[in-house]
Amino acid sequence: MSKPLLRNAHAKAFGHKGLLNNALIQDETLGFYNDKERVAALFQKMEPWQRHCMTLIYNSASRGLTFNELRLTVPVSKCRDLQTFLLEMCREYVLWRSPSTNTSVYYGFANFLGIFDEPLVEAPAVKGADLFYQNLIDWHICEVLALAMTGDLKVNNSNALHRRSYQICTEAFTSARRISEKTAENEVSLIFSFLTGNGWLEQEDACLVPTEKALEFIRKNGFRLHQDLVSWWLKERFRGDRSHCVRLLRMLDKPRTALFASSIFWVLDPTFRLQEKDGLIAWEYLPRPLRELWLLGLVRFTMVGGKVAAVSLEQAGRDWLESSIASVPEQNISCLPNFELIASTGTSPRVLLMLACLAKVENDEVYLRFSLNRESYLRGLKCGIAESEIENFKGWIKPPVNVESTIAEWNSSYYGARVQTVRLLKIENAEVLNELSRFPQFMECANEYIAGYGFVLKPEMESRAFEILTNYGYCPFVERKNVNRSSAPTEEWRKEFVVAWPEAKAPDYELKDTANSETLQTALNSTKYGNNYQKLSTFDLVKVLRYAKTVGALIGAKVKNPTKRGDNEVERSFFVHALKLAKSPQTIEIQPYGSEVPELLELSFIQEVKVYNGRQPQ
Repeated sequence: MSKPLLRNAHAKAFGHKGLLNNALIQDETLGFYNDKERVAALFQKMEPWQRHCMTLIYNSASRGLTFNELRLTVPVSKCRDLQTFLLEMCREYVLWRSPSTNTSVYYGFANFLGIFDEPLVEAPAVKGADLFYQNLIDWHICEVLALAMTGDLKVNNSNALHRRSYQICTEAFTSARRISEKTAENEVSLIFSFLTGNGWLEQEDACLVPTEKALEFIRKNGFRLHQDLVSWWLKERFRGDRSHCVRLLRMLDKPRTALFASSIFWVLDPTFRLQEKDGLIAWEYLPRPLRELWLLGLVRFTMVGGKVAAVSLEQAGRDWLESSIASVPEQNISCLPNFELIASTGTSPRVLLMLACLAKVENDEVYLRFSLNRESYLRGLKCGIAESEIENFKGWIKPPVNVESTIAEWNSSYYGARVQTVRLLKIENAEVLNELSRFPQFMECANEYIAGYGFVLKPEMESRAFEILTNYGYCPFVERKNVNRSSAPTEEWRKEFVVAWPEAKAPDYELKDTANSETLQTALNSTKYGNNYQKLSTFDLVKVLRYAKTVGALIGAKVKNPTKRGDNEVERSFFVHALKLAKSPQTIEIQPYGSEVPELLELSFIQEVKVYNGRQPQ
């Protein structure tokens, strides 16, 4: 803060005291404005809507909330008072603001955390079904990777997931669809964002295939899959700020109403108006981070009539809060003589991936049921599964004698006769050949030693073998067949996954009014968004109504009144909640000014409109 502004802040707190040195000004000013009792007293004097607004800003932490986002949180009758209130709180140094693109972003101070928390009220007991997801998302990741291995994931010309591939995924996630059809779509977006963000998928021609990085992780570190998924999500949603996530989650230690839980996580996805009264909330109207917490198995929902009534922390969520590691369900797998396998979602992802490739899954629950048959088994082998992995697989499932003998027969039909393209390395110098055959690091790169000739190299270890050969003075030429692979496209599912995060600049110390209301109004009046009544074409009228719905602006309209013959126009003021333009007659859902009861209004009845833009009807 500049010296004049610092002196002004000091004078506001203590009055003018003559000339003071900078150190004293800073010390006294900071001591006054950092006083928590002063801030708590301010909070107690606020109206309920002001308290709620402050709570949301402090819950948003480093993300902050823009003015237009905050307008969606206050009662419609208080919209014009919001900017004055926010500016006053900044001048009291309870908030600070930063200019962003065409708006201001408001933040709280870490010094005052806890002061602006609203009382935590436990949700009343309701009779409903408790739904929680446990580790089903881990299984679904393995299922998606298996679909990629078998060639069932394709992209279209616009680099989006092919319609049929998308349908296969959403239809497989039947547990998610118990809440809503949109739930499976949200999970697809989450999973593909994770896989492409981690470089676990790549594109070969029109197919998505798993990368070696993904398969290596599943083989060696699969036990960390869920933890890595949660850590990635934390980085995406909270920019890696774990303490922020923990603070919000701790508010769900006991069952809370759906509205309260939504308001907690709305600060990360402020794209809609919060309800003003408690009630049931459909999945589609929950903030995206809260939906994803359910998909990650960290919270549970109490459902009534297909809508969310209450939200509470799941045991896995409690474990994650305490140790950064979510609890894993019991690991269990068994193979029955009728060629059925039962495996829990807590089973190692390495095993689940093999089951997804080799067997047909019959359900989508915490305990998965698979059926083995020759067709699905051989289809899985053709994905390129090594024979050693199949031996490990038999050790994991411990099949009965009849199943083991049948699997051995299927293996022999595939591995018993093979056509392979091998790469032979011929060494002319017998002394070097003999020395290399006794070199363990080199033999790790070879499948076989051919006495007097050379070696059969492992394709994946060729580069390592050539590095060793350079130490012997060899630099062999190798004709390579390039596989046309590229990074998997990310844009389509990222559009659905990403939520806005305003980028702030330096703090605004001067705290002047952001715009001269008279100048702004003069400019607006010359447009269709002005404060003067204008007759608009249907196209422009729809644009104005959409603008009013987005920013929560109050609309004035001259509306045709068919009940009166003479004066057939009435003036009405309302807020726009929804536009229903797909069917005839085209209507909009409005909330009349001063009323809480929504109603429908035909678009053709609107003759002229104006936008109040900060002013209210007289």
